[in-house]
Amino acid sequence: MDNQTLKDNWQTYCNKPSIWHNKFHLEMPFGLVNDPNGLCVYNGKYQIFYQWNPTGCQHINKHWGYTTTTDFINYSIPQLALAPIDDFDKNGCYSGSARVNNNRLELVYTANLKDANNIRYPRQVLAIKNDDGSFSKKEILVDDVPSGYTTHFRDPYLFKHSNRSFFIIGAKRENLTGCALIYEEVNNAWQLRGELKTDYKDFGYMWECPNFINIDGHDVLIFCPQGIKAQGHKYNNIYQAGYLIGKFNPDTLEFTHGEFQELDHGFDFYAPQVLVNKNRNILIGWIGMPEKESEYPTTNEGWIYSLTMPRELHIKNNIIYQTPVQELNALNKNNETYLNCQDLILNTPCKITLDIDMTDKNYWQGDFEIGGDILKLSFDKNTQEFCVNRDDLSLGGKGKRYFTVSVKEKLHLDIYIDTSVMEIYYQDGEAVATSCYYAKEKLSAIPVKTNIPTSITVSQLNSIEFN
Repeated sequence: MDNQTLKDNWQTYCNKPSIWHNKFHLEMPFGLVNDPNGLCVYNGKYQIFYQWNPTGCQHINKHWGYTTTTDFINYSIPQLALAPIDDFDKNGCYSGSARVNNNRLELVYTANLKDANNIRYPRQVLAIKNDDGSFSKKEILVDDVPSGYTTHFRDPYLFKHSNRSFFIIGAKRENLTGCALIYEEVNNAWQLRGELKTDYKDFGYMWECPNFINIDGHDVLIFCPQGIKAQGHKYNNIYQAGYLIGKFNPDTLEFTHGEFQELDHGFDFYAPQVLVNKNRNILIGWIGMPEKESEYPTTNEGWIYSLTMPRELHIKNNIIYQTPVQELNALNKNNETYLNCQDLILNTPCKITLDIDMTDKNYWQGDFEIGGDILKLSFDKNTQEFCVNRDDLSLGGKGKRYFTVSVKEKLHLDIYIDTSVMEIYYQDGEAVATSCYYAKEKLSAIPVKTNIPTSITVSQLNSIEFN
């Protein structure tokens, strides 16, 4: 696959009949998409890179695909930026990040190489965007793995702190526990400073996709620990994505912080990356889960996985609040409000806003009919727990996800319903749940029933566009 072919045939690819392709979530018409990468602003445009295997629905042949946008609605036709064609990355151009340095767009990624015994040799590589729009791999910045760590060593994320340049990278210690290491740029070379010092000495066996950012004056580590056992209703996905809020000392690498909190409470969210633009932090995540490919029937159509809507991050009450970026409001075609509503038929794609009066009620339930199956949402005021229940769906993954939402009198939900993805924002972003659902046939409508008369505002949504 080459970029000219992608450009020439893009509309044909996108117009292929589909039961499940989404309208306002970024995804590819074929192949496998996962980790968002290299999120930044360059020449006035948001640059969105992502892992992409354009040849099939397996976790192999990882390229970097990319698209650009100024408004998160109109996107350039996706292109390939990096391909696993060199001796040092022939087993995949793995995740990384980007920055603008001296007016040049730079990418730093993990080059994956495996030998005949499946032993990996990761290297951290610099690539740049050329004047003609192509990308070139320039040099290997880190050619080895530090002593005391295994070759599970990947996903560099560039960040600035105290007017100094760093990257943080996920690692596995030789004692098989996860952590993150810090490198600093000194005299145009990257030097290992050491391990980020946290209170989590034995928290999973690998920390993938670390991000280090500042939100509203707080230092924040976002990362994906693998190997965390479920604890009641916590950590119920195979792998987690969450964060620590605290304060970082760049001299000692000490990070004083609070407890680990999950970023998304749905079934299908992993490997987020944050785009930092001045004082704005915009998160995009992968709608999917490693090692769960059998739960995604879109492989029957030759594609798998999507990316979340971009979300702006803020901190309130020591929690990261996430809300869809304001630019997405331009997708709204119309708004219609139904008062004291308990029975409604939705046409997708749409956004629905529910304001549920719980003053004298202890339990709310909403049933969404998915082609004869039922996706259940519920809230128990006594336990303050919300539940997303997919047990009655015929296709895709099943199970329940419970999480706490703070409600005294009113439960407020903003639910974005795409063809096969639902993103639910609770209490103006206090919690989020992203989950896939799959109808057995192409959906024409989704009937909804609730047990409590509710004010429901429905907004029909346009599709994002590629041009």
